[in-house]
Amino acid sequence: MSRLLARPNVKLFNAVAAEDLIVKEGRVGGVVTNWALVSMNHDSQSCMDPNVMEAKVVVSSCGHDGPFGATGVKRLKSIGLIDSVPGMKALDMNAAEDAIVKLTREVVPGMIVTGMEVAEIDGSPRMGPTFGAMMISGQKAAHLALKSLGMPNALDGTFVGGVHPELILAAAESADIAET
Repeated sequence: MSRLLARPNVKLFNAVAAEDLIVKEGRVGGVVTNWALVSMNHDSQSCMDPNVMEAKVVVSSCGHDGPFGATGVKRLKSIGLIDSVPGMKALDMNAAEDAIVKLTREVVPGMIVTGMEVAEIDGSPRMGPTFGAMMISGQKAAHLALKSLGMPNALDGTFVGGVHPELILAAAESADIAET
């Protein structure tokens, strides 16, 4: 983690919650954030101005129940960009592992869902104690983001050597390449 955080283009925001999405002409273009404690107590304190972070692509992975669970897809539903968020089904590790990877995708222009947010939007089983699919889902989301930005990626065969090894899709060497 420290090697990742040492990169010049990486920022870690601790105790921050995504409260809203920036949407322009039907495309997600960033997130609106605030301190988590402020977000949880809007009705008990005076307003604090949020922070706006624009992005060419947003990757959302905040599934699970809770005050910030599935924030992205719940907001997409409330503004009419998607029809439903059925929530995750009961735990079934075998089915969940495959579903989380297979269903990782760009759900609306500019927003990719991965990890537990996939289970929330598709009603697939929640994950169990095996998190291999969580990692592969995140890798697939990274390659979807690269593809969205017009960069070389493992999903459309444009990946070339010289890119950091962590950008190689986990199963890219075999016939078990994650489906798009």
